[in-house]
Amino acid sequence: MTMTQTLTRPTDAFTLDAAIAKYGAAKVLRAALFALITRGPKPRALDADALSDYLRADIGLGPAEPPPEPWSFLR
Repeated sequence: MTMTQTLTRPTDAFTLDAAIAKYGAAKVLRAALFALITRGPKPRALDADALSDYLRADIGLGPAEPPPEPWSFLR
């Protein structure tokens, strides 16, 4: 005995055919080309130099600047 389950989906209002029927082919094509051509915002460069030493230690990095020499405090 086999059981076949069929799933029915309600009509999706956000299909390409529905968009063309609502707005027209020219507007949909123009919007699609504009979305392909334009770029999103440029991601910010990751810069670990701006982090404090506490945050650098949390992610496994050493301190940003080398510690001062021990005899520099004696001068």
